[in-house]
Amino acid sequence: MKRAIIVLVFVTLIAAAAGCHHAYPPRFNLDRLGTIGIIQFRSEAKGNIAEYATRIFLEVLVKSQPGARIKELGREDEVLQDIGANRLSPDALEALRRRFNVDAVIFGTLDVSNIRPRVDLISIISTLSVSAALDAVLTARLLDTRDGTTIWTDSARDRKTVAQVSVWRDGGIFFDAHDPERAYGSLIRSLVARTTRDFQWR
Repeated sequence: MKRAIIVLVFVTLIAAAAGCHHAYPPRFNLDRLGTIGIIQFRSEAKGNIAEYATRIFLEVLVKSQPGARIKELGREDEVLQDIGANRLSPDALEALRRRFNVDAVIFGTLDVSNIRPRVDLISIISTLSVSAALDAVLTARLLDTRDGTTIWTDSARDRKTVAQVSVWRDGGIFFDAHDPERAYGSLIRSLVARTTRDFQWR
């Protein structure tokens, strides 16, 4: 009986230790900045991958910091055209502040390189697309729209194989998957998770 009690106590302590964990708050709180605009990430890669990356980035921010006020502004070229600017200069940021009523703005780039297509005849026949191994770098910045001060910036690099892409004769690649999550979700979520680490609970 005594031995059974000792074993029970030991198991209880092990279970309690396994369930005990520390949660550390984000290094950076977005809610103190007021309303934040997010501009779709810019990329030389054709297709929907930049739009998808922006959506996942926003998703992670909202889930990590539900108190943050984030406003989607659209593609960078459309936003700049709307305020009559050709780049995100301090004057353009001030115009953004007045036009969209945002106190800060997030924007960034998604660079894709070292593309190595993988030929799979079954995939080509069934989906008219191929898979490809590639390098990708996601860089994001957060600027104060009052004076253009860089409040935060981070970047991440990864190499993975993506699916359902079209490769042109000149070596270019077109990201046109009907299901981006399945095709290149692993790559984008890896980049976003590391780029947004300052905003997440740990």
